[in-house]
Amino acid sequence: AVVSTRVREEPAGGLTLHSSTTVLGENLVGIWPRDSKQFDVNAATVAHGSSVVATGDDFGTVKLFQYPVREKYSKHKKFFGHSAHVVGVRFTYNDKYLVSIGGDDSCVLVWETCP
Repeated sequence: AVVSTRVREEPAGGLTLHSSTTVLGENLVGIWPRDSKQFDVNAATVAHGSSVVATGDDFGTVKLFQYPVREKYSKHKKFFGHSAHVVGVRFTYNDKYLVSIGGDDSCVLVWETCP
């Protein structure tokens, strides 16, 4: 499998966002649902503390997994808020918030994380 990772920090309205855009790799095997198609998971980001990974998918769902996610069909928590596919997810620099970006719904949702 080809794995591409891009990491950079960007200022965004006083917040610094961490960017890691890969959805493939041995540490992310478990983010893919059963019977998924190749493109069902659109985005993934690992928290700076490296204990959690968030994903966004074609079903408008944001999911949280324990990281690394090496077992297929790993347990996760689901969060709903988008009415269409999720095209991006990112943790803020301090992992206090997760930002998810919708596709067709054009929404940006900010989720407060629990310590």
